Amino acid sequence: MTRPKILSVFNRYLQYGGEETMAKTMAETLRSIANVHEYNYSTEEWLSKGKLTAPLRGLHNKQVIGELKQLHAEHQFDCWLIHNVFPGMSPSVYSLVQKLQVPVIHILHNYRFGCLNGLLFRNEHECQECPQKGNFLPGIRHKCWNGNYITSLFSAIFQLKARHSGILHYAQFVALSHKQAELLISLGIPKEKLHIIPLFVDTYKEPYTPPPADGHILFIGRLSPEKGLLPVLEAWKDIHTSRQLIIAGDGPQREELENYVSQHHLTNVIFKGFVPKEQQQELWDKTTAYISPSLCHEAGATAILEALGRGRPVIAYAKGAACDHIANPMHGWLMNPDDPNSLKQTLHSILQMSSEQLEQMGHTSREFTKINHSAKTWINLLAKILHHQNVQLSK
Repeated sequence: MTRPKILSVFNRYLQYGGEETMAKTMAETLRSIANVHEYNYSTEEWLSKGKLTAPLRGLHNKQVIGELKQLHAEHQFDCWLIHNVFPGMSPSVYSLVQKLQVPVIHILHNYRFGCLNGLLFRNEHECQECPQKGNFLPGIRHKCWNGNYITSLFSAIFQLKARHSGILHYAQFVALSHKQAELLISLGIPKEKLHIIPLFVDTYKEPYTPPPADGHILFIGRLSPEKGLLPVLEAWKDIHTSRQLIIAGDGPQREELENYVSQHHLTNVIFKGFVPKEQQQELWDKTTAYISPSLCHEAGATAILEALGRGRPVIAYAKGAACDHIANPMHGWLMNPDDPNSLKQTLHSILQMSSEQLEQMGHTSREFTKINHSAKTWINLLAKILHHQNVQLSK
């Protein structure tokens, strides 16, 4: 069987993040059964050609469209795998792929089609005002993209042009969790066009060290309001323990979090800054449980899956993909987002757990990721969508 030709399309953001990691990982994984070409454009390049003219190029980027036309003419791709075209590639990518009549699978890493910042989150609270109003005026008024009226207006025009390009009824869409799928349908993604394919990890392949009963609580990720670390610190200050809360990562909220720790003399909270993956093993070996306290609906929650793959139970709010990954109590604890005491009570009970309980949870979590969140499982699910579009993957 001839190997199919797939084009992976991704617009890089100014700051490297999980979406870019997964787009690259998916492309690499698909290379085992297809010829994959990656087309990546960057927001930095978009802005470098002139900030004043950037909005016009963001609505129709002649350079990107020309390069994609040339690529497709040269390779005659069987399918385009689109991850993100915002903000620099322009919605014209959607119009082009329809003119070329190429099958499209659009992996939705966020809620951008219905929310200007893609998070359904504003002022440290969940927000669905734009979907409920049926327009983006609230997002513009609240400066939801980059805290700026002008950029928020651009984002709104971009999303309106994208929605009216016809892509919603042309592409097959992929949600990363059941909760994300539910929210995407409420944003106008056609239910019959939407498929659920969870993310995959390989941490279950690593040597297993059982969670120590006297270890620390670990967070790894971006330090920003939607990640929910301030409520964690507020709960932690009332828990009297010598155990440590380790925070590895950086972001716009780091100074605020460090100031809170300093003001409340929380000597058992340690900020590690950004820690590369190849240097994280020591942190994981000493971790009792991983905490992922996102206040927004995480679409895929890769960090939770990576922790479960390492045999570390996870603490999370009952929001987004966490509801899928921690549906089994043996995988961790789903906290009530509407109960302020839920976080404190959960943390306190975890610190009392025995080695036997934690080890059993660890084994169950690793087996869960091995069966449900391996690269092989992901490819098999994606292959079913491709099959319906008459694209056959080689074995």
